[in-house]
Amino acid sequence: MRFLSVWFPNWSITAAGHCLDDSVAVVESGRVLHCSPGAYRDGVRIGQRRREAKSNSPEMAVLAPNPQLDATQFEPIIAALTSVVARLEVTEPGLCTLAADGPTRYYGGESALVHELQEVLCEPGIPPARIGIADSRFAAKLAARTGSDGHLVPVGSTKDFLSNFPITTLELDELSTLSQRLGIHTLGQFADLPTRSVLSRFGSAAATAHALARGLNPEPLAVHQPNDELAVSVELDPPAERVDIATFAAKQLSTQFMEMLVRRGLACTQLRIEAQTEHAEETSRIWRATTVFDSDTVVERVRWQLSGWLEASGAGEIKPTAGICLLRLVADEVAGSADLQISLWGEMSQVDRRAIRGLDRVRGLLGSSAIFTALIGGGRSPADRVTLVPWGQPPPTLDPPMPWPGQVPNPLPAVVHNTPLPIEVHCDDGPVQVTVRGEVTGSPQRLRLPGGRWRRIDAWAGPWLVDEQWWEPESHCRVARFQILSTDVAVGEGNQQTVHLCLVQQNAWWIEATYD
Repeated sequence: MRFLSVWFPNWSITAAGHCLDDSVAVVESGRVLHCSPGAYRDGVRIGQRRREAKSNSPEMAVLAPNPQLDATQFEPIIAALTSVVARLEVTEPGLCTLAADGPTRYYGGESALVHELQEVLCEPGIPPARIGIADSRFAAKLAARTGSDGHLVPVGSTKDFLSNFPITTLELDELSTLSQRLGIHTLGQFADLPTRSVLSRFGSAAATAHALARGLNPEPLAVHQPNDELAVSVELDPPAERVDIATFAAKQLSTQFMEMLVRRGLACTQLRIEAQTEHAEETSRIWRATTVFDSDTVVERVRWQLSGWLEASGAGEIKPTAGICLLRLVADEVAGSADLQISLWGEMSQVDRRAIRGLDRVRGLLGSSAIFTALIGGGRSPADRVTLVPWGQPPPTLDPPMPWPGQVPNPLPAVVHNTPLPIEVHCDDGPVQVTVRGEVTGSPQRLRLPGGRWRRIDAWAGPWLVDEQWWEPESHCRVARFQILSTDVAVGEGNQQTVHLCLVQQNAWWIEATYD
């Protein structure tokens, strides 16, 4: 089977109305997610910190991610493409894929199919696009990103085409990091490894990535088109004329949709969203998930699709003349939930799914800021390494877990204080200080919080000196860290022992974190 991908470079920037020749970047959590060719020429790179990118391109316009705007602006392009081909799968705004065998036979060859699509894409108001064709979805997407107009990979040559791409193209950070340490830097080198060895060493998700590198289309055997239609629908009375009203109805519908799949032990990998107005106007789109759809992802896709349909404003776009009276969700492609690998090192069990549904319900009752998940990234202090993300929101880009000189050694403290606690640390001759050479003026003997009792120090380790961002006067930070075991002597020998991670800055002592 052959696959065709249509890719619109830097779609988030184009959808926001900016010219790609200008210096523009999309920034999230202080790092560059996308940058225009104009910004790239100035030295801006994906993954750079915002400050560094701004120093390279002072005139750079900074945008925040806006997936709803991206989807709204992409809807007219989808409508134009579906006039040429059917069953277009939208992976994300700016990228869509289709099985090319049927359209190829209809138009008389792959070159003829590409010509038909290019004629549609040359219409006014449609930005430049690239088309790629290959033996797998993954390779077709990379083929579309190759060259100025895309690339048609000959039948049977997909593995050779992929061989020179870096292994980071797989977008599996743990696998890429470990492979590079083993001297495997390209997809070709990874593809040459025995499949059994990859499976036994890394797991089934890595085996799937191995099949991608070999030019295969590694859909799990459990993925299939259901024999019976798996669909749920809701009638809106009165009809919804605004996106927010229709999206609210979609939230309840998506919950019903997911419960239907869970009862059957299934997960949806390809979703069809249909909507109809009172005047029998219809919209239908096929969406493909990177793994499987959950309730939030379904609602997000409904909002994207309806935003582009109800808010059509460009030339040639057809805006519905009545409100939406029917919403319908159809599982076009499903897989056995127990057979579908979700993560690289393990799979999502039924217990995990029940926990996720429970957390979703709690979030619905208490709000999005009531539940957080903790992510561990790179950094030196525990506060730098831990990032709290509201439940249900996509994780931000974290600092990589590379070796960090001066990093606090494992195990990490159990409690990281939001604000460090000021303390006094004394030796026999008075307050303990740390010299610029990292030497202590005396052995720490006791400590206390302001207004608290003195605690005896039974053991201590350190100091570990850290001199961060010495090249930035405004953010320069020089600290020394200690691990201190103390006992509350008023309670008794061996009781109330506590281990703290302390830091010293300008000879002021603070408790930064506490071990369990």
